[in-house]
This record gives sequence, structure tokens and C-alpha cells, in this order.
Amino acid sequence: MTTTIAYPHDAATGLPEPLPTEALWGIAARLRAGVERQQSPWALSPHALVAATLRLEVNGRTVAARWDLINRVRDEAGRDVLGICETDPQLPGVALLSVNGVMVSGRPDLQLSTIAHEIGHLVFDVPSTLLQPSRRYRSVLAGPEVLSRAEARSERRANEFMGVLLVPPQPLHLRLVQAARAEGLRMVHAPHRGRPGLRVLAPDTPPEALAGVTAALAGDFGVSDRFIAVRLRRYRLIAGGL
Repeated sequence: MTTTIAYPHDAATGLPEPLPTEALWGIAARLRAGVERQQSPWALSPHALVAATLRLEVNGRTVAARWDLINRVRDEAGRDVLGICETDPQLPGVALLSVNGVMVSGRPDLQLSTIAHEIGHLVFDVPSTLLQPSRRYRSVLAGPEVLSRAEARSERRANEFMGVLLVPPQPLHLRLVQAARAEGLRMVHAPHRGRPGLRVLAPDTPPEALAGVTAALAGDFGVSDRFIAVRLRRYRLIAGGL
């Protein structure tokens, strides 16, 4: 099966044009819709994500993905990194994606988020590099100061794509409302980016209650508590948040 994706780009180079947040979310939603789900209506499994991205057509360019989820992954300096997405001029049309099996051992949430991050690079960065010398994109770097401006933009885009691919705004909002009602938490009307017509958590929600709801949502979507906390803020699902 080939997953087809399109977004505004330079036709000659394949480089993406700057994308509004809503456009990035829409691309993630289209890819998510093609991921098979059997055990959970909310969480994506690592292997289902891999299966859905083995062959992509991005803006008319075909990309075959070869995944390695087992072996150790190191950068050019020999340091362990969570994941790498590479292209090689000897393998035209192929992207090599690796997730450090040693580092994510016992952490299915970390494996899942690393896979999703690398898919962000596969979708947005690989098409423009297929016929160029090998380049690599890492999910963990020595520090932000080593990133060029373009690379920093690429990492931010991959992170946001990861976030919305694994935890979209409307499903998260729906599950939040259900959990809040079950716990008797106060909901209020406030601007948000979730499901239209639904309220959000009140800003005075007790921290221990918020922690409990966050943990429940993390279990629903197969990610960490911190991951959910970031998405709740990103979608403004707690009143008064950024």
C-alpha cells in the first residue's frame, strides 16, 4: 500500500514551503487515518505506524522506507541517539530510518514517539534529498546550539508532526471531557483548538486531579504523561493556558 501526501513545496527542489500549524495538523491527520488500529481506538502501535510508511508518495515523489527498530544507533561522534533518518545516493528513492532499540527498551511510549518524529523527517525532509549526498536527521542532538536555522526549523516541524500524529486535538479533547466528567471536575467555556462545542478544564483544577487525568490520557494514547501535558497546553484544553 502506498500512502499519498501532498503539501505546498518548491516543485524543482521538493523543499516544503512554510506551513501553517493547521496545515501541518491536516497532513498528520491524513497519515493517521491510514494507520491500522486493532487494539485501541486512540493509540497507534509502533508496528502499525511503520507498516503505514513503508511506501509513500510525497508531492509526486515516491519514497520507500526501510526501518530498523532493533539495533543500537549512534551519531557521527559515536554518541547514542534515539533515532536517525538518512538518505544515501547509492539507494535512490530510499530512506533509512533507525530507532535505537537499546535506548527505548522497556519504554514503548519512547519508541512510539521516536518513530513518529522520524516519520516527520521522512515526510518533510526526505523528498528534497533523495538525489543528493547522504544527509541525516537525528531526534536527539548534543544541544540546540549545534543546529543551523534550517535544521532547527526541521526539528520543530518533526516534533509538532509527532505530537499531533500521536495525539490529535479533537480525540484528546473528547477523552479529556469524558475523564473530567467521570472525576467531577469543573469545565468552562474558553477558546481552544479541540472539538467544537466542548468545554475545557477550569484553570483552578487541583494539581493532583489534573495529574490523574493526564496519566489516564497518557494510557489511552500510549504516550508519556509529559507528552499529554504538552498537547493539552498546545491545544488550549486547560483554560488560561498558552
